Amino acid sequence: MFLRISTVMTLALATGMRAEDGATIQNAQARAHYKKALEYGDKGLWSPEILELNQAREIEPANADILVELGIAHAERKEWNLALGMLRKAIAIAPGSVRAHYNLALTLDRADPGKGAGIPEYRKTLSLDPRHVDALMNLGVDIGDRNAAEAKPLLERAIRIAPENAKVHLNFALLLKRQGDEGASISEFREAIRSNPSLLEARRQLISTLMAQNRWTQVIEQCHEILNREPDDAATRYTLARALMRDHHEEDGQKEMARVLKLRKRAQDEEDAQALQSEGIRYLRTGRAQDAVKSLRSALARYSSAGNHMYLGLALVGAGDVDTGVRELKAALEMEPSNARAHLNLGSVYLQTGQKAPAKNEFETALKLDPWLAEAHNNLGMMLAENEQLEDAARHFRLAADLEPQYLEAVFNLGLALRDLNRINDALKAFRRAAELAPDNPQAQYALGMTLRDKGDAAGARLALDRAAALSKQGK
Repeated sequence: MFLRISTVMTLALATGMRAEDGATIQNAQARAHYKKALEYGDKGLWSPEILELNQAREIEPANADILVELGIAHAERKEWNLALGMLRKAIAIAPGSVRAHYNLALTLDRADPGKGAGIPEYRKTLSLDPRHVDALMNLGVDIGDRNAAEAKPLLERAIRIAPENAKVHLNFALLLKRQGDEGASISEFREAIRSNPSLLEARRQLISTLMAQNRWTQVIEQCHEILNREPDDAATRYTLARALMRDHHEEDGQKEMARVLKLRKRAQDEEDAQALQSEGIRYLRTGRAQDAVKSLRSALARYSSAGNHMYLGLALVGAGDVDTGVRELKAALEMEPSNARAHLNLGSVYLQTGQKAPAKNEFETALKLDPWLAEAHNNLGMMLAENEQLEDAARHFRLAADLEPQYLEAVFNLGLALRDLNRINDALKAFRRAAELAPDNPQAQYALGMTLRDKGDAAGARLALDRAAALSKQGK
């Protein structure tokens, strides 16, 4: 479950109930893909989950459970339009699906927080299942921002159904606090903590309420509980320092304040470095390599991290200083040997400079570390295709295209490999997909036209080739 803080209350985001055994899936192969997808999803591995779900969907395209899981996985990657589209398709197929309506409500809330966009779908969920605790809680939160009197009975009902649900108690406590009933809110915060001692948001909210009542000993106790779990939480450490001084422990309070200053300095350095890194990446994407080098060197001076070394390496290569760039990429891997993307980028530099053997080694290493890294599959596929290993190349291109459905280069390369293998129907499917992804790309239109000609569709070929010619002329 995921926690969102709204303006007043806390919304616990959950993915709802899953059809764990895939009972609605008739085909055994589709069910196997579905179960494997759920295993990936339970580990937070969204790309392979989407890959497995899409394979299940190819077999059973009208299965609502598969569509709901795809909606959940795309939402976890913040691909809101894809997620909402999948969930709405699921509802069109199964209008009585509690899971579909609940997850649509949840995704609407997450995509546009604070607007109450999910309210109608939460109501629909509850009309289908009046005891759906997460729907009651989230509806109470959405309504509570506007009408606390209407929200209160919803949260009370959720507590009666699930008295051990810590997040329901937390949300109810926040509502009571908003209404000015601090005594009752403290009891609910403590109940949330009792139900789940690791729910630190409940402790933080309890601290703020206790501070308003000058209950410093209890504030100190809760601060220590948080710091036992998150010792670098500067805000809690600052609160602890203040509470210690208010509770006549001046020396201990000053020691804590000194720690706060160190933590804030480190956090500020990291924040500044992150801003400079983001600036450097923007420069890289727009071809301003020298500006990127300057920003990323400044980022690295403030905070040494594998990411800063990696991006500086890419910027240096882009600026023409390949040797120094490679050294920076290697420095990133010395700090973080398991960084698959650093291996991918080092391999890409090797490939650009004609060092094929080390490039292939880096791509293979990247895929050992992260088997779902689409760019690594695409790059390795290009090397295999160059060596006439077309079946293996096509397999990698397909994986890249399935892992990242908007990855034009991988889709296009898949089409090329399949055409070279004389699998014309499959190649056509890939090139049509490429043309849909990039309708103004002359290469995609040309490849589509030539493959239609191979298929014997002279009229379709002429349309695509004429469009390719027109687009090329516009480009000139």
